[in-house]
Amino acid sequence: MNAPDLGKPLLDYALISEPFPLYAATADAPPTTVHIVVSNGGGSTVFCREIVFSLPHGDLAQSLVDTTSGDGDASVAGWTVKPLQKGTDILVPDGDYANFVAKAPGDGTAVDASGITISLKKLNISKMPGTARVEVRETATLDTGKWPDSPGFVTLPVTKFPAPLIPVQAVCDFRADKLEVSCDGAVRLTWNGPSTLEYTILSGGGATPVKDQPNPTTGHEWNGTVSRDTTFVLQYVTGDTTHYLTTAVTVDNPTVNGLKVAGEEGLHVTKNAHVDGDLNVGRNAGITGTLAATEDITTHAHFIDPDGRPLRSN
Repeated sequence: MNAPDLGKPLLDYALISEPFPLYAATADAPPTTVHIVVSNGGGSTVFCREIVFSLPHGDLAQSLVDTTSGDGDASVAGWTVKPLQKGTDILVPDGDYANFVAKAPGDGTAVDASGITISLKKLNISKMPGTARVEVRETATLDTGKWPDSPGFVTLPVTKFPAPLIPVQAVCDFRADKLEVSCDGAVRLTWNGPSTLEYTILSGGGATPVKDQPNPTTGHEWNGTVSRDTTFVLQYVTGDTTHYLTTAVTVDNPTVNGLKVAGEEGLHVTKNAHVDGDLNVGRNAGITGTLAATEDITTHAHFIDPDGRPLRSN
């Protein structure tokens, strides 16, 4: 149906997408919302029964959506927004469109200066860049005793821009909520970045994610625990390039799988040392305090007192 067959609308219409600007969809693009602001910019009261929004459907440059799915709502109580199926008795355009109808409460209601926002949600945008025209058919009047035989008509252009490559700088502020924790302490990692990217957290064996923590994820949070000093790596891909950000958490009483001290300074313990397994000393062991044992102490040589005499057991 063409515009000359219909009258002019009594209300004013403006469209904006969320997100804005609107990009032609990529393979992993999330659904989009289109907000249509309906307002009364004139000096007379306008009564409205219903408004039909027709979104071009297909895979062409002038198509807005590539599926007819979606739903909607209105900012004013009493108004309803529903998708229209083919075969409806409401006037809709010929051709391939996703049609939605916004209905006023009762037999029509006044649209004042505050206006109405119609939100069409869960729209799958088509993949070809170009300008689409949303068709609007308005059933409205200045006199409730005389409704028009045909709706007012207007088109709202909306451009689908080519999807840009996401710049490396769009992902930033990768950080841990705590710089230092105790062993098995909780750690929360967060970062900023587009939700269209997939993020992977890399780390060593000292980190354990909480149950059900997705990895990779399109979210911006990782939760888990650490048992020793850990460097976390945030990995993501833009274009054909893999990028990395890092952050670190230290543990003040770490648990390690093994420890070898090879430096000249040796190992110095300022407080108690507890050994649950065997303690093997390859050279001298100097003890300035009391040595207590609940079982036998065995030596392949002798226990010597300060005068060089072998000691005997009690």
